[in-house]
Amino acid sequence: MTPENVCQLAASAPGRWAELELVHRSNDISVRAWLRHGELDGVRLDDGQRIQERGAPPSSWTVRPLEPYPTNYQWSAMLDPYELTTGVTIIDPRDGELFGRRVVSFLARAVPGYAPICSCCPLIFSEASERLEHGEDWTAQPGELPDGVELALDLEIGIVVSSRDHGGRLDSWFTNEILRVR
Repeated sequence: MTPENVCQLAASAPGRWAELELVHRSNDISVRAWLRHGELDGVRLDDGQRIQERGAPPSSWTVRPLEPYPTNYQWSAMLDPYELTTGVTIIDPRDGELFGRRVVSFLARAVPGYAPICSCCPLIFSEASERLEHGEDWTAQPGELPDGVELALDLEIGIVVSSRDHGGRLDSWFTNEILRVR
């Protein structure tokens, strides 16, 4: 798979699924979610709290409707990762498997022109996203930013199923185990 194929897969994600059931785990939250475009029903795995969301408020960068989220705009971006199509360098795409499903994994680095759904919770935490968030004069402290983000997209439906910062202060990560798709 080429970097261009990865971008095409990311851009086509919304049209590749109508309903999803997944388990999302991250350093912040674990949720079992049932999704239809524009609707989310879920339960937090740590405390059993129900989550119901309909629609999502637009972010300042929104260019198309956002999927609802239980956490932040990064959730919307993982379900519709079109922000990977502009201002992103895709490095070393390779086929693999995660939770029994075929994926393409790669290292992603944001470059000038990166336009995340929301600059405060981008798929690629980077100098580009931080300058959008804090202004062009912003400068990183040593060790603050990852040198890229290791991502995996599900080859059938195109959503982000794994993310892990390479270095940086946040050490962010998440996975999505797809249980059912239609």
